[in-house]
Amino acid sequence: MLVHMEVSDGSSPSSPVELVANLQKRADALLREFRRYQEHLKLHRRQQEVELRAFKRGIESEIRTLEKLRLVFGSPDGCPSVHDQQEKSPQLHALRSSNLPFYETVWDVAKSSECITSLGKKMHPARNGCGAQGRSGNGTPASQAGEPGDVHKQGVVVDIAAHNGLEWIKVSTLTEKRLLFEMAKEGWERYGNASGYNGEDSNEDSEQEAEDRGSRLELVRLAEDLRTAAQETRVHFRHPQIRFVLPKIREGVLAEVDAFLADLRATGAVVQCSNETDNVRELAHFDLDRMMPTSANDPLTPTINVDCTILLALISDISHLSRHQLCADAIGKSPHYHRAIMNQIEAEESASILPSEIYPLFADRNLECTSHAAQRMREIVEIMATSSERRRAEVLLGEGQYKDQPASGLRQAFGEHSLHHVPQDLRLPVRVIDMDVHEVLSSGRDLMAVDARFCHAFPASIATRAKDSLHLTPINASVFLYGWVRQITTITSNRAVASGLLKAINEILDVDERQCSGFDGEFVGPLIHICDTARSLIGKAKFK
Repeated sequence: MLVHMEVSDGSSPSSPVELVANLQKRADALLREFRRYQEHLKLHRRQQEVELRAFKRGIESEIRTLEKLRLVFGSPDGCPSVHDQQEKSPQLHALRSSNLPFYETVWDVAKSSECITSLGKKMHPARNGCGAQGRSGNGTPASQAGEPGDVHKQGVVVDIAAHNGLEWIKVSTLTEKRLLFEMAKEGWERYGNASGYNGEDSNEDSEQEAEDRGSRLELVRLAEDLRTAAQETRVHFRHPQIRFVLPKIREGVLAEVDAFLADLRATGAVVQCSNETDNVRELAHFDLDRMMPTSANDPLTPTINVDCTILLALISDISHLSRHQLCADAIGKSPHYHRAIMNQIEAEESASILPSEIYPLFADRNLECTSHAAQRMREIVEIMATSSERRRAEVLLGEGQYKDQPASGLRQAFGEHSLHHVPQDLRLPVRVIDMDVHEVLSSGRDLMAVDARFCHAFPASIATRAKDSLHLTPINASVFLYGWVRQITTITSNRAVASGLLKAINEILDVDERQCSGFDGEFVGPLIHICDTARSLIGKAKFK
């Protein structure tokens, strides 16, 4: 077991009844704080972005166990006699081996962390047999664990995923006493020799690696499994960094412990011992906002690239008019809309997309769109827009009768026939940009060098491969590649294409990494903000 915590220290209550009461009080306090965190996530509509089920189940299971033990020790014949205590009754052993201190430690570390995306989540690498060689995830030596790559099937638990998933934290309450015991059980002399082995023959290396793994301690084997999972996982185009927090282990006191820590760090993990974690509880003030995940590209860039899906949401009658206005005409007839349109109307009643989502994103930012996106919006407007939607389209792009009008005049016109106030920080019109995708991808760094708008580190070859693998349409290629090459945030509600592009880029980076031809320098990927909601044009309704 990785969690070795005995509750019975010098400061703990001596009797089982006192001990269980103390643990229950602490468990209730932990659960109250955890529920406050859940409510905060729900209040900010972030509950779907953070995986908490396993951690919550662990706390609740511990509370149920403690309640059962309270009933046992609270009954007249439930408290063990001195003889029973000497014999270590199962109930007393369960009480003194409570996992509550582990959950408390994880929670304290979580409170000192930023942008948490999961607690107690089992990570499953996306690929099987690719990238780094698989490791056994159950503490079994690789030579006895069956086929390599078992970690892909079993997964590996990450106690805390922080920094929006870019940091994986593993907490262990293993004590020095228990660590030295496990070293003795493994055979410290063999363990020490194995950790420093560096053979030259590849076949011997492979055989030695399997043998060495069996002689390594469980935490080191776990670190190797985490490294395997991290090497096959990308978050924002990067592999997660692994950090171990060992609050019961001191560094620089025992040579044997220091050798173990060196072996743990040799896996690439960052290791924090009690020397660095003594003040975690003091520093872990309950900052709920700091713990919440943020957008991958937060803060947004000063200039925003607006996709056609957002342009349509901006001009749609659904976004501007009430359900009553949409569902009744001047002569009292009731229009009949497609079910998908009705779903959007109902969603708009619950949360208006403009004031709650789009306007805050656009505040004090320059707005741009590609000529492909603008033209696609015009085509859709021509086919199915209402008169008010046509008018808003002209206002949005500063075209037709609204050409060359000042931003204040455009805002006033945009707010007419709308339920929602148009904020003064909305910078209209949206500027239409001509972009030749072929020129950008084929000219590569030569074009980057002469055009100050473009990012000099734009990976043209990777962008080309991603575009070709997805068979991007001209409009999607122009929208997403323009934002990428400019290094400005693209705002879209086209989740399928945006997610597909990110996935394709990660797969290309993985292939290049396995072929030892990885990107030279820090990779510059696209900045994409995906809106969860979309709005269509209302369309030409059929009347009953």
